[in-house]
Order: sequence, then structure tokens, then C-alpha cells
Amino acid sequence: MIKPSTLINCNYSLRILIVFAAIAFNSHFSFAQTDKTTLQENKKKIEQEIQYTNNLLNETKKNKQTSLNQLIILKNQINKRQELIGNINQELNVIVDEITTTQKTVEQLSQELATLKAEYAQMIIAANRNRSSYNVMMFIFASENFNQAYQRLKYYQQYASYRKKQMILIEQTQNKLTHKKIELETQKQSQKELLTSNENEKKQLTKEQEVKNKAVKNLQQKEKELLKTLRKKEAEAKKLQKDIERIIAEEVRKAREAAIQRAEKAEKAKKKAVKPDVITAKEIEKSKVVEEKFKKTADIMSATPEELELSASFTNNKGRLPWPLEKGIISGTFGTHAHPELHGIVINNDGIDITTNRGSNVRAVFGGEVAAVISGPNGKQVVIIRHGNYLTVYSNLESVYVKRGEKVSTKQRIGKVYTDEDDNKTILQFQIWKGTAKMNPAEWIAR
Repeated sequence: MIKPSTLINCNYSLRILIVFAAIAFNSHFSFAQTDKTTLQENKKKIEQEIQYTNNLLNETKKNKQTSLNQLIILKNQINKRQELIGNINQELNVIVDEITTTQKTVEQLSQELATLKAEYAQMIIAANRNRSSYNVMMFIFASENFNQAYQRLKYYQQYASYRKKQMILIEQTQNKLTHKKIELETQKQSQKELLTSNENEKKQLTKEQEVKNKAVKNLQQKEKELLKTLRKKEAEAKKLQKDIERIIAEEVRKAREAAIQRAEKAEKAKKKAVKPDVITAKEIEKSKVVEEKFKKTADIMSATPEELELSASFTNNKGRLPWPLEKGIISGTFGTHAHPELHGIVINNDGIDITTNRGSNVRAVFGGEVAAVISGPNGKQVVIIRHGNYLTVYSNLESVYVKRGEKVSTKQRIGKVYTDEDDNKTILQFQIWKGTAKMNPAEWIAR
């Protein structure tokens, strides 16, 4: 006869190993699920961006002639498609890991179930040998003393209880195994769907690359015409940029002068409170030092305490500022760089270009005060908003909803973007300045 204590000890060791295996699995599974959720959210976001880029392309296709703007949007879409394929591949890797882990769990549960059934079979055989209540009673009454009789009675009670527990454990393990097998099939189905999606995206990418190559050839055939148009628009942009720089320099000058006056006034008030007599040469020298301090700070706009607080808040929101448009793609990057398609052409961009839909409204990226509203070439308008030491510039507007000196709040609509009818492009030129220093807006707006 098998002793229950032996069976219990063996089964206990097995349970411990299975518990540790389950903990390791759950830990890995939890991490994989988090990673998978992030990838799925990312995938959804990229798909929405591709859909939006498709809408922009459809707008540019209204003009039958291929344009540079159309090519830039197309390249952006190809980049997003490649990003989506990369995301799908990462998700496939996670699914493969999940399948491997689940298969191992299925194997472990199958082994556990086989062990439990074998143990239970041995107990049934042992029970059948001694199933007669007469044999049980004889075994108890054959005890040498009362204590031994009691132990033998407890033995049979524990044995019966253990058999019941073993049966419950078998059922639970069987249920877990069934659940894991279903989970495994679901994961394999997800893998199949992702593989199909990946193949479809690759086919779509190939088509888009063919369209892009065709567009490049078309543009190369009219490169001279494009260069002429580009030069003309460059000249207009330079003239407008000079006006913007002049206004910003004036804002900085006025702010610095106001700060110097406040500093001098504060210094005089301090001297009057300490010594009401005539100001000494030493005190005059101190006043000059204060003035020189502000003059040397050419790239920072001195501000009132309220404006300094606004500046600090603007700085703290770097990388989190809302976009100046509800929807759009960055089609022109900050700084000096070669033209993406026309060889020998260098672009100097003091901000970023954001391509959007026709009729889109522009909004302030942060609370502040309208410093200026100016008109550029072809009647296009510019709004400059001051946020303490910072200024944001919104160029290429068709109409403006605010006026100079007006207070604006974050995301408040300030105007509508101009649409170039020649190639159906709607582009906002957006800049950020800190005093007279140019910032890269892409580093400030939310990713």
C-alpha cells in the first residue's frame, strides 16, 4: 500500500516547481502584453497618419501636373509605410515569443496532468485492494494500543481526503490546459493575420515607390521651370523674413529698455531709502553696470515678473506644446540643408513648414500677447505672439482673427492658412524665437 505521506510529499515538490514556472511565465506574459499593447497603439497611430497623408495627396492630385509638394508628401507617406512595416514586424516578434511561451506552458500542464492521473490511478488500485470495510476494521483493531489505532484511523481519513483533493486538482489542471490550448490557437491566428497585413503593406509600399520614381522623373524634366519658381518664392520669403526679424528685434529692444528703466528706478528708490543725499560717483558707476548687463544680454528679452513666469512655463512645456494646426505633417525642416529633390539648391529655414488641409485654422501654441500682425507678399499675413521671453511666428496666413496687443490663450484660433492654387498646397510656416535666437520648433511641439 502507498503511504499518503509519500504521495503528498512528492506531489508537494511538483507543485512548488509548477508554481515557480507559473510565476516566471506570468511575469514574462505581463511584460509581453504591455509591449504588445504599446505596439498596437503605435500601429493605430501610424495608420491614421498614413490615412491623413493619403487625404493630402488626393488634394494635390487635383492639379494634374506633378508638384514638389506632392513629391514631399509622397515621400512622407513612404516613410510612414516603412515605419508601419517595422512596427508590424516587432509585433510579430512579440506574438512568436507568446506562442513559444504558451507552448511550453501547455507541455508543462500536460506533464502535470499525466503525473496527477498516474498518482490517482495508484491510489485507486490501493483502495481497491483494501476496499472491504471488514479489512479496514480488522487493520484498526489489530493495533497494539489505542494510540496506534487512532493513527491508523486518521491514516484512512487523510487518504480519503487526499483522493478528493487529487481529483479536484486533475479537473483544475485539465481546465487550465484547455484554456491554454485555446489561447495558443488565438495567438497563431493573430500571427497569421499580421503576416497577411505585413505582405499587403509591402505591396502597397512597392506601388508608392513606383509612383514616387515616376514623380521624380516628371519633375526632372521641368527642373528649370521649378528652379525659376523656387527662386522667386525664395526672394519673397527672404523679404518677409527680414520684416519678421525687424519686428522681433524691435520687441527685444523695447523689452530691454523697459527692463533697464525698471532697474534704474528700483536702484534710485533703494538709494533714496538708504541715503537721501546726492548720488555719489560710485553709485552712478553701479547704475552703469546694471545697464551694461542688460545690453550684453542680446538674445534674451528682459521681462516683468509676470512675463518671466510665463517664460518659465513656456520653457517647461518644451516637447509638449500643441501643434499650431489640428492636423498636419512636417514637410520642411529647421536649419540650413540641401533641397530634397533639386540638386545644388540650399534651403535656409528659420522654422518648420507644416502641410495641412485646405481651409485649416491656425492656433496659438501657448498663451501670450499678439506682438504684431503684418502683411507679406501676395497679401499673405503673419502673426507674431509674445510669451514672455519667447515669440512664436505663424506665416502664410490667408486671414487673421486677432489684432496687435490682444491676449490669446493656448489653442485659440488666430487665423486661416493660405492655399496656393497653383499646386493645391496649404502650408503653415512656423517659427519659435527666444529673444533674437532661433529655436527648432520640432523640438518644442508634441511628438
